[in-house]
Amino acid sequence: MARVAHWVKIVLAAAGVTLLVSLLFPLLLTTVYKERVILAVREEFASHSEQRLADFGVRFSLLSHFPNLSIQLTNVSILDKHREKPMEIVGIDQANLVIGTTDLFRKSRTVRKIVLKGIRYKQWVDSTGEKSALAWKAANHSGSEHGNSVAIPEIRIEDATVTIVNGYKKNAFALHIQQADLSGKLVKDGLQLKGTLGGKIEYVKNRTLTMFRNQPFRANVHYAYNPATKTGTFRRSEVILNNSPISLTGSHRKLPEKQGSDLDIGLRGVQPAHKFLAALLPDSLKRYAGDTALKGNVAFQFRMHGRSSATVRAHNNINFRLQARDYRWPKTPVVFQNVQLRGNWNNGSANARETSTLTLHQFQLQCGTDTLAMQGTLTNLVSPVIDATMRGNLSLMQLAQMMNWPGDSLYRGTAAIDLAVRSPLLYSNVANPSPIEPFWQGTLRIQDGCLLFPTPSGRFTALNADIHFIPENNMLRIREVVGKMDGRAFKINGEVINLLRYALGDNTATHPVRTNLAAHWQELDFSKPTPPKARASAPKKIPTATDSLLAGLLFGTEYSAVIQIDRIRLPAGEDLKDLSFVVNKKGAQVRVPQLLCQTTLGGKIAGLGHFQLNQDGIQEPYAALRLSYDQLKLQRLLSLLSGLNKMQATYNRPAAPKRKSRISDYQFDIEVKARKLDYNALRGHDFGVKTVIRDETAQLERLTMNAFGGRLGARGLMKLDELKGIPVKLNVTLQKMDLNQLFRAAEEMNIDVLKSENIRGNVDCSMTLRTELDNDFLPDMNKTTAYTKAAIRQMELIEVQPIQQALRFLPKAKTNHIYFEDVDAQFLLHKNRILMPDLNLTSNLSYLQLDGDYTLNKKAAFLVEISVLDLLFGNNKRRIRQIQDDDTTRMTGGLKNHLMLHRDLGKYRMKMFGRRDFEAHRKSLHYEWQTELSRHKIDTTFAR
Repeated sequence: MARVAHWVKIVLAAAGVTLLVSLLFPLLLTTVYKERVILAVREEFASHSEQRLADFGVRFSLLSHFPNLSIQLTNVSILDKHREKPMEIVGIDQANLVIGTTDLFRKSRTVRKIVLKGIRYKQWVDSTGEKSALAWKAANHSGSEHGNSVAIPEIRIEDATVTIVNGYKKNAFALHIQQADLSGKLVKDGLQLKGTLGGKIEYVKNRTLTMFRNQPFRANVHYAYNPATKTGTFRRSEVILNNSPISLTGSHRKLPEKQGSDLDIGLRGVQPAHKFLAALLPDSLKRYAGDTALKGNVAFQFRMHGRSSATVRAHNNINFRLQARDYRWPKTPVVFQNVQLRGNWNNGSANARETSTLTLHQFQLQCGTDTLAMQGTLTNLVSPVIDATMRGNLSLMQLAQMMNWPGDSLYRGTAAIDLAVRSPLLYSNVANPSPIEPFWQGTLRIQDGCLLFPTPSGRFTALNADIHFIPENNMLRIREVVGKMDGRAFKINGEVINLLRYALGDNTATHPVRTNLAAHWQELDFSKPTPPKARASAPKKIPTATDSLLAGLLFGTEYSAVIQIDRIRLPAGEDLKDLSFVVNKKGAQVRVPQLLCQTTLGGKIAGLGHFQLNQDGIQEPYAALRLSYDQLKLQRLLSLLSGLNKMQATYNRPAAPKRKSRISDYQFDIEVKARKLDYNALRGHDFGVKTVIRDETAQLERLTMNAFGGRLGARGLMKLDELKGIPVKLNVTLQKMDLNQLFRAAEEMNIDVLKSENIRGNVDCSMTLRTELDNDFLPDMNKTTAYTKAAIRQMELIEVQPIQQALRFLPKAKTNHIYFEDVDAQFLLHKNRILMPDLNLTSNLSYLQLDGDYTLNKKAAFLVEISVLDLLFGNNKRRIRQIQDDDTTRMTGGLKNHLMLHRDLGKYRMKMFGRRDFEAHRKSLHYEWQTELSRHKIDTTFAR
């Protein structure tokens, strides 16, 4: 035990001495060698570079790499001193040089290990081409230097960041190396490195693209650098990206002064297709290849050679090949079972985007029996021009889904495509588009097509089209498009000039779209228009060239069309037939200079119109129509106007609240003439009406006709947007209307009043009428209010049974024919009840004052003030002569009697009234009269 304890003491003593030496030796070395190391490093750096080396620290350590000695430089920073404000080019948090402990005191030292931590390297070129980077002086190496090889068995790099930005070329590169384990050898011919690296590519950017963002990588490197020739060479090196190896070979050689480098670098390997192809295509085509649904890999060979500098690009050439299966076309449900692609990308003679060319030697898609084959070139990526051929047969459903047409509405039929194209690509960020005129030549043929649009009359079947692309005038010639819309045949022919240039993006006034079409429809059916249903919100639609085609066709600068439609079914019982009209469009203004058609009930229509057409739809439409009939039923005209209003209302109410497709500020001026008119019991001739329809209201400016032996005039308005009825307000004037004919009309309407053979005379009157038209466009008497101010002239009553019945105490010869003085009267009709106050009906029989009310076909009650003595003893013949000679000098005074004439169950009964009761009833009737006038807001001083 004593011996063990003794040895323990010896070991502990040795350890203590070793620890003491380990602690004191670095302190001694720092004290003795620190300034020597700093001086040696600065002298060596100054001999190779004119850039500034900032202050740094030096430490020595035996413990970190025991038993070797570590010389550690901390916070090393190399600055670019040529700029006004020095900027760091290289920064190193720690640089450790590991050597043998005894080598410190020898002239020749062996480097055992180099460890670099926290490296930052930045290189940038400003917009003028001025470069800031790590730069070395030219060195004159003698042949005796490095006669013996020096091996560095281990070089460790941890946490290194490389950032390169070129503002002149508009590109950038950032790389983060998490760890690199390398070994090096310094031989007579230079430096040799090999080993592994791991980390991630932060990004690779150019003008329009960011690639490999946060992309992990691994690399095996074999690199040699010859300082005599300033040449670096890669051999048997590879980079692993996306789990795919890419071999790296080639060399770079420094050129004299500021000429840059001579490059000859090659890459070969495979990469995911969607990432690789997105780097090659211009913006307008990226979405077709840059979609993650493209699961295939691209095999490629890349070579970069020639001079490269801060302002000069090297020559780049890429050959690539792709064969993929089950590729989903971006943003669509279309899946191609087989995709084959073979092509080349080359940046051309000037090594620039302007001379770059993308060539597709083969691009073939297959989905079942659908095939599409293309080949061609895309040149000048600044002002891109495509030169290609396209052939194939596709189902219309596939084509609709590929082109992202709304609702994938094409769902049956086939399209045969045979096109040759040479055209600029004019997407939005092309600053200087190519002046090359688009060249499109070939055909598009559609067979047995079927479309279903979510609009009224939107089903197209049996669709066949023969469309030709003509190079001259950039023309689209529609040889013939035929089919059926909701089972009714149509045909379209015509030409469209400059549509393709518009579709490609140059939708400016420089190249106006000019359309000239001739269209013929067998029939259109608007008989049951309904507002479109609100649809669920769909994903945001990707703009396509097809959208521009449709926009160009509809919104192009100039448009001309001649359209013929055999029949248009309307919600009313009257349809339109043999419709023909001309449409001319210039800018947003659309004019219809001529419209001609007939109605199925004998009407003729001529008109014109105009409206504004923009991306929000039809704005401020106006139409002036003249309708003429030999014989017209007014109910059908009202039905026609209501039906036209319902048609526009279908498109006036957008399905979604935020849509701007509402038709605004529309106006239709309509003038109608008819030789004969029928409106239930109203019959007339020389009918004329002028109305203005605006905001779903028909403003009746003038209505005239000859009727009932006189002249009728009216004005007012109708509300056409009510769901349960059509409210009407009218001011009507009647001049010299024959009472016999008026009461004949009342008989036909089954109104229980005097029969037409019982009355003679005429009437002038003004009337305020408020009513509501029912489903037959006739006034609903239960919803009718009418105030009438009338002047009745030369009225005679012949064999009126109620009068004869009430005056049966008089001789029949005296009561069977009664003559009346001219009288001014007022009537108020409301809910089938007529109020008549203060009606002075003085006749050959007697003075007669009448107040009362009459319910049509029901009860009646009249207060009668009359002179019974006059009735009994008046000179009847003389009074008749006085009335016929318009002599009103007869006295009406004398004793007056008060009666109540009451009607119930079709019979009239009369009873005597005392004066006090009579006046009480009259006062009550007058109060009711004033109340009703006030409630209906009727101005009796001037009937309106």
